[in-house]
Amino acid sequence: MDPDKLEQFRMAHMAEGFESDNRHSMLHSVAYVAFQELATRVSHRNTGHQSGDPVCDRMLARIATDENLHMVFYRNLLGAAFELAPDLTMQAVRDVVVNFRMPGHGMPGFERAAAQMAIGEIYNMRIHHDDVIQPVLRFLKVMQIDGLGPEGAKAQEELGLYMGGLDSEAAKFDEKLAARKARMAARGRA
Repeated sequence: MDPDKLEQFRMAHMAEGFESDNRHSMLHSVAYVAFQELATRVSHRNTGHQSGDPVCDRMLARIATDENLHMVFYRNLLGAAFELAPDLTMQAVRDVVVNFRMPGHGMPGFERAAAQMAIGEIYNMRIHHDDVIQPVLRFLKVMQIDGLGPEGAKAQEELGLYMGGLDSEAAKFDEKLAARKARMAARGRA
């Protein structure tokens, strides 16, 4: 990574700012950060573990701990939103989960970096499903909420269908990743 280019990007990003995809709704914003903070924690921890550098691992563990505190706050706020407005909150959660993108999605080179992170098992569909989305949904018992109105029930059903599809796509990715690892091992580049 070229430090000069990184600094140029940082300055441009700071000057332009960041507009969330979820800025139109408080409930969508809260739902987004509940998942995004956990996604960030997981990717920091995985990066540290795979760095091979004990100092880097400890530093990223500390950052991940801070991200986890953010996630707990927003997850609890999301839980309170379910108590106050369950139908609207369910719709917001469905929308956020189905359309989830990490905040860096607009950065130059993000797609390539995301692909490298997926192959490197820093953050991929399986991790997203198992370690980010499912834990929040499970903690809040989102799929067990009953007494929803028609729109909330529809959103809950669509969320369940989406999660099933995401799990299937993650399984396909896992198979491709295992095949890639096998090819690399056969070539002596594991």
